[in-house]
Order: sequence, then structure tokens, then C-alpha cells
Amino acid sequence: MAMNLLATDSAARLLAGGRAIAVRVAGLLLLVLLFLLFRHWGWPPGVHLALAVVFLYVAVSTGAQVQRLRATQRAYQLAMQAAHDGFWDWDPVSKRLDVGHRLLEILGYSQNFLLDTHAWLALVHPDDRAHYNRTVAEHLKGRTPFFYCEYRVRSHSGEYRWIASRGIAVRDRRGVAYQMSGSVTDITERKRHEAQIAYLAEHDQLTGLPNRFLLAERLADALTAATAAGGQVALVFIDLDRFKDINDSLGHRLGDHLLQAVAERLVGGLANGEVLARQGGDEFIVLMPGVAGRELAESRARALLELLESPFVTDGNHLHVGASLGLSMFPDDAADAEQLLRNADTAMYAAKRDGGGTVRWHTPEMKERVLHRASMEARLRRAIEHGSFELHYQPQFETATGRLFGAEALLRWHDGDEWIAPDRFIPVAEETGLIVPIGDWVLDNATACAARWRDSLPYPLRMAINLSPRQFWSGDLLVRVLAAVERHGVDPALIELEITESMLLRAEGDHVAALRTLRQRGMRLALDDFGTGYSSLSYLHRLPFTSLKIDRSFVAALFDDDGNYGDGAALIPAIVAMAHSLELEVVAEGVETSAQLVHLSEIGVDLHQGFYSGRPVPEAAFVRQFVAADRR
Repeated sequence: MAMNLLATDSAARLLAGGRAIAVRVAGLLLLVLLFLLFRHWGWPPGVHLALAVVFLYVAVSTGAQVQRLRATQRAYQLAMQAAHDGFWDWDPVSKRLDVGHRLLEILGYSQNFLLDTHAWLALVHPDDRAHYNRTVAEHLKGRTPFFYCEYRVRSHSGEYRWIASRGIAVRDRRGVAYQMSGSVTDITERKRHEAQIAYLAEHDQLTGLPNRFLLAERLADALTAATAAGGQVALVFIDLDRFKDINDSLGHRLGDHLLQAVAERLVGGLANGEVLARQGGDEFIVLMPGVAGRELAESRARALLELLESPFVTDGNHLHVGASLGLSMFPDDAADAEQLLRNADTAMYAAKRDGGGTVRWHTPEMKERVLHRASMEARLRRAIEHGSFELHYQPQFETATGRLFGAEALLRWHDGDEWIAPDRFIPVAEETGLIVPIGDWVLDNATACAARWRDSLPYPLRMAINLSPRQFWSGDLLVRVLAAVERHGVDPALIELEITESMLLRAEGDHVAALRTLRQRGMRLALDDFGTGYSSLSYLHRLPFTSLKIDRSFVAALFDDDGNYGDGAALIPAIVAMAHSLELEVVAEGVETSAQLVHLSEIGVDLHQGFYSGRPVPEAAFVRQFVAADRR
């Protein structure tokens, strides 16, 4: 390869040297010829020689200029080929067009048929012609320093290719352009990448639906049109009811396939002009521009809900998801896009609180609830920071003997001069996740109280501590519970952790492993509020519970207002028999009358608690009222 290059270079040098000698010999011969010619005409010898030299100089210098021009053209053509650009030259007066071979090659044409402006414009995409003509005219008028335009041109295959055309005009003394030359570059691939990036910026990658950014644009356009025409716009916020459980139990890949199937089904149910977007996670939004009234909007929303009620067959699984839908209308419910979105979101959460599988309109009361929730959240954060919580303890008694057996730690909040009921702040703490730091505080203080009782009371008392399902989400609850017991030196057998039935919806994986480890360490586990949620007897076999707490609603139903047996009189004995067959201890909550207590004792309930036997009180009052009065 090196030898070939050297040989090529030597040959080039020899050729260049030969050309130089030939030029010199030709110049000398021309000089002699001119001298003889002038002498033949009889001109003086001095004039002969001067004129010959002048003519020779002009000829040689002109040849050199031509040679330099040709060299410059060759260099330019080489540069254009290296850059894969195509060359063009255009006469603005005659409209004649000259194009290079490379430009034709870019477009896939083998013959040059582009003789003038009209032939070129016929190839330009109809949507780009006005822009192209305007850009050319601006440069010809001297309003731009150079010409540059990106536009589409039809290739030989019929496909339109994107090109970037650049050039500059040559002008006469008056500034009128009489020539314009430049080049074109094929930018089709760049434009495809730009289009792909723009698409991804506005669409959800999983489902291909518009994302919240594109939805914001469409919503703004719809509101502008509705305002101008005096029309209405409805927004439907959709949240799948059971997607999280499916996703957690069957895996994220199946969850992704399910979301794609949901999106496909919803798209198939859209009416003309409606837009479906994915908000994120398992949330979707439907924009209904120009909808004619609330009744039609609600009818459309219920039709979408019905689409989601039939099962999905995903990766061989028959899955039921269902959904909760929130509706908001412009301008009735909101005056702008942001408020319309918030209202639909709020209405969706109201539908979910009502049990899901339904449609709810936004109402002014919902807004008040949101404001109340925001205020309550701020107050809760201050309470955590300032330590404004207290623990009260409700006694638990052996039903057969009446002896004090233990206590349940119950959270109380005194905010300034106001005692805030748990049913007001606990739901907000659950929704916001503040229940996790609050739960840690309860766990630590209740365990510390159990340690104090162990050291000061004549007999041990068991301490029941409530856990929230959200405390399991972080994955380190096991570590925190064991650390609290070890820190205060409490016998794990004296601690009973109460878990609500909603925990059973997540009776898989790490949660179950954590419960089993706690049980192995000697702690007791109680299933709280049994019968009010999603209980399955199979869970009682699989999970390591030691106690079952009958919900107060069943105890209240033991007798009716006339003192006759109610529904609870038949249910509670069945629950007790089942629990005892599984070797579970039975605790009855909400005992408020002596008749209830007698009946619970007769059917074998092991422990009870309630206002009849003792209300929740602070630690000192508990010791004074219940420990001192114990008949042990």
C-alpha cells in the first residue's frame, strides 16, 4: 500500500514537472513567433520585442488564472464530495438551474431534468413550498446575509427526503442579485431522530398514549375553544382499583402488559374528539372537548368504567381490575386547566373511598375536604416535630375471671386546647405516610411503658400495639420492632402486635417473612377488626397469628334495641369456634353492657375490652384505676 502511494506521488510530481516544462517551451516558441511576425510587418525592433513580451505576459497570466480557477473548482468539488453535499447554481433572472451530480444522487435520479426553478419547485413538498419561496425571496432582497432553508423534496422513489439548502447571492453594483450558488445536505436521518425525540417527549413509552405534557397542550386548546364558543369541557380521571395488588403479586412485567391492554381497550371506547392520556402509574385521563352537558359526560364516563369491568386475559391470567373515576367540568367546576385536573383527581379519590368501581362528580364539599386534609397534614407535621402525641391505655380482661390481663396502647393527640379524635387524624396520617414516623413513636413509647410496668407491677401485663400496613412498606419494620424490644429490655412474649385485615391483601413475600420472624422471636400477633374487611380463612392458616379480635360492630349486634338477640348472637359463636379450632385466642372489642359481657363469657371469648370495663386513660391513671383494683 505504501509503495503504491509513493509511486502515485512520484508519478504526480513527474506529470506536474512535465507540464511546467511544456508551458515554458510553449511560451518561448510564442515569443519567437511574435518577434518574427512584428519584424515582417516592418515595425522597429524595440517595438517588436516589447509587444511580444506584453502579449506573452497576458497569455501566460490568463492561463494561470484559468488554471487556478480550475484548481479551485476541483478542490471545491472534492470538498463537496467529502461532505456528501450536492452543488447547485441558479440564475434569478432567467430561472436557469444547474445542479451537480451529487445532488441528483441524493434524490436518486440518474439524469438531470432540473433545468429551471419550476422543475425544482415541483419536487418540493406542497407544505414546504411557501416557506422555501419566502426564504429565497428574503435573501434576494438582501434581508438575510445568506440563504438557509430546511425542507422536503420528493426523491425518485416517491419518498420525501429532508434537505438543508444553503447558498449566497452574487450582486451587481446596484445590489441586484444576478447569480446564486450553494449546496444541499441530506438531513433525513437527523429529522427522523428529532421526530422520534419529540414523540417520546410527548408520549408515554409503555402505552404510546399522550403523556401529561401533551395532555396539557390539548387541554389548553380545548379550553380556549370552549371559551370562545361558550361550550364545555369534561375531564375524567381514571385510577385502576386492584392494579397494585396484581403488580406486586404477579410481577411488573405482567403489570406492564396489563396497562397496555387497559390502554388499548380504553382507546377502543373513545368517542370522536376524545383524548386518552396516561398520567403515570395506573392513572389515565380522558379529555372530552365540546361535550354537551353533564349528563352526556357522566354517561361517557360510565361507558369507560364498564369497559374495565370485564376481565383481562394477560399472559394467560384472567385479571379483574376495575376502576374509580372522577369527573370535573369546565367552566362549572373550574375556571382553568390546573383546577380542572385537581378537581377530577379529588373526585376520583372520593370514588375510591366509596369502595371503587364507581364514578363521582367533583363537589364543593370535596374541595373543603382537601383543604381540611392539607391543614390537618400541616398540623400533624408540627405535632411530630414538637412531640404533641400521648398514649392512653385501655385495659383487657380475662372474660371468665374478670382479672386484668393487659392493655392496648391507643394514640391520642392534644393540639393546643383541642383533643383531636383518632378517626379525624389517623386517615390523613395513613394517606400522607406520616403514620410511619408516628407508628415508630408509638412502638417505642408503648414498649418503654411495658418495661416500666415489668419493673413496678406485681405481675406482668401484656402490651398490645397497633401497626399500620404502611409501616411494612419500607421493608425495615422487623428491624425497628426488634430494636425497640431490645432497647427497653422487654420480654418479647409481653408484646402483641395488632395488624388490620387490609394487611392480608399483601399476604405475600417480605411482609409474611417479617411476621413469621417476629413470631419466632416470641412476640404475639393479633388480627384486628376481624370480619370487617377482606378476611379469608386460608390466611389464618398461612399467617402466624396467635389472636383474633372480633370487631366492635359484631359485639354491638349481639342484642337489638328491645334486648332480643341480634345478628351478632349467631356470628360470634361461629367465629369463636373457628378461632379455637385454629388454636387462636379470641378478644372481643367494644363491650359496653353487662349483658354483652355475660353472653361473651358464656360462648367462650377469652379476653374482652370496652367502655363497660374500662376506658382508655393515661399511664398513671391506668395503674391507679385498674392495677390497684385487680382482684388477683
